[in-house]
Amino acid sequence: MMRGGHSVVKLIAMLAVFAGTSHAEFAPPKQVAAGVWFMEGDPHKGYANTVVIEMQRYLIVVDGSYPGRVEELLQEIPRLSPKPIRYAFMTHHHGDHAYGNALWTKAGVTTLATQGVREEMDRYEPERWLTTKPKREDMWTLPYDDVERPRQTFRGRKFVLKDGTREVDFLYMGWGHTRGDGYVWLPREHVLCTGDAVVNGPRNKLWDADLANWPHVIERAEALRPEIVLPGHGQQGGMEMLEGQARFLRDLRNACEEYLRRGLSVEQATKSLKLPAVDATWVRDDMTQDIEIEYSEIKAGKPAGSLPHTWQ
Repeated sequence: MMRGGHSVVKLIAMLAVFAGTSHAEFAPPKQVAAGVWFMEGDPHKGYANTVVIEMQRYLIVVDGSYPGRVEELLQEIPRLSPKPIRYAFMTHHHGDHAYGNALWTKAGVTTLATQGVREEMDRYEPERWLTTKPKREDMWTLPYDDVERPRQTFRGRKFVLKDGTREVDFLYMGWGHTRGDGYVWLPREHVLCTGDAVVNGPRNKLWDADLANWPHVIERAEALRPEIVLPGHGQQGGMEMLEGQARFLRDLRNACEEYLRRGLSVEQATKSLKLPAVDATWVRDDMTQDIEIEYSEIKAGKPAGSLPHTWQ
């Protein structure tokens, strides 16, 4: 009986520990360099990845994701460092990277982005917010009818935060996944945060993209020669992730151009699609939407993101 009793007590204690770990039980924070942590987002909750960067007197968060994730991060990040969070940088305007903005502001954190992110929000919101809110439990109780815009933005190619600890470069390299894509580059550590401009897996939606230009933007990121690449979704990697994402986009474009020359419909192209095996990481089980978007861009001769479209 005593052994059984001890077992019950131990089980209760274990459950209590797990209940308190929230997201950390999915993917514990991983320190990728001194004072730099990579926190992989739970795909079952739709979360993006998050990066925490420690400066001399404060912290920077890259991509806070949905409101539920921001609530978790506000509990988890103090376990990494006691320093206050000063900035929360969103790499682009999509909900899984920006819909928690108001919670950051409420916590005294300055939300930061490229000017293009604000402009994309003005272009697509509040329609997408209002469409998403009924579908996500972590948004139901929010007293907002629109996504909060970043409190601070920058124009041009580069914005720098620097102190005695490190330099953090916020970069804009062109229209790829979205018009406002921002990257975060740590030049001393050779660490690059890409947002969804580069992901590890078939995780991207293409509707807001400039598909023809996107690989060229990634080439600019490759020129930095990062040793560690922290994507917006999926596990960390290196240069091979940048090269693979760009190659997949080019191969998909080439295939779709060939199918259009042959007069194939989207449905026929979907059935015929055979990309090289090296692209497998980025190929969805159902490529219909990706092919449809490629077809739209090729036919129009304009970026897909500039054409009328509904987010799906």
